[in-house]
Amino acid sequence: MGLWLCVAYFALVILATYALGFFATADDFAYDITLVRLLADCAIASVGLWLVWRRAAVLPGFGVISGACMLALLAIDLWIGEGVGGESELLIGPAALAGACVFAAATVAMMCYLAFSAHVRTVCTRVLGRGSAVDDPGAEGFYFERPLSWHWWRNLGIYYAASTLIGHWGEICFCWLIVLGVFQGSYDFSHDQLWSWWLYPYPAEGIAAVLCVVILYPLKQWLAKRFKGRLVPTLVVSFLVTMAACAAIDFSAGILFNADYQLWDYRDLPFNFMGQIVLQNTLVYSVIATFVVWVLYPWVAALLKKGNQTAIDVFFIALAGAYTFLEVLYFLTITPAGLVIG
Repeated sequence: MGLWLCVAYFALVILATYALGFFATADDFAYDITLVRLLADCAIASVGLWLVWRRAAVLPGFGVISGACMLALLAIDLWIGEGVGGESELLIGPAALAGACVFAAATVAMMCYLAFSAHVRTVCTRVLGRGSAVDDPGAEGFYFERPLSWHWWRNLGIYYAASTLIGHWGEICFCWLIVLGVFQGSYDFSHDQLWSWWLYPYPAEGIAAVLCVVILYPLKQWLAKRFKGRLVPTLVVSFLVTMAACAAIDFSAGILFNADYQLWDYRDLPFNFMGQIVLQNTLVYSVIATFVVWVLYPWVAALLKKGNQTAIDVFFIALAGAYTFLEVLYFLTITPAGLVIG
């Protein structure tokens, strides 16, 4: 019964935080301690649920330490952040203070239970080591290691989430190169989604990373066999296919999210198609994607393969919890008119 109370606590922390993301908008959050606290709560609670499910022996220690961290972040937020007394109407007033008190009391109760319960120590006895080794069936490449297994899906989730954020920061760098005159194009410093919301996920970049793993890398391996290991023809054909894929992704994103040219407009640039894609950008994206397929992905996959699998599992669970909050905050909003997507 006690472990179910822990499950309820961690689950309610996640649901309450996600609910705030549903009813809030990106403009309600500054990049301050409040957002850090909410992301940390999601990450910690997600790992807590996973440890309960695994009946891990480290659960009591994790619960006490993580609970103390959440209480410390809450206290800092109430003192210097925007959790109480800030500008957002969603985060101020007696209701928010009462909610903070309930959260603090529940956290203290969870910490005490995990610290002193003999039942927890009886049930949670599993020692988490390095985790199961990743099979290496041959020299085909990292993609072919246990396809569709937990490790494969886990790594794919890490690639997607990381790429959506790194891709956003890459867009910022690309815009600065336009500002400096290295590339042609326009920029708008008032565009909050790009310049102010640094954790805004860019799904197109995440989809591109997934395609690199599940299609372009295996294709590169297949081409290497077809050309009997010759570097030049393999690289050329791989680059042309990658270029076609980048153009397709960029154009699809434009049709879906930029129909009115509110995000970008390439109609004034040479070698554009419908103002949604332009040769200059496609070449840049193709060079980056080729680097990912040939160098970055094999290197990262090798690190994940050799690393402590349990530690990587914990990292993925924490990342998934925090990243889902960002997706909810930026892409899903509940209004009196209903659910707004985007």
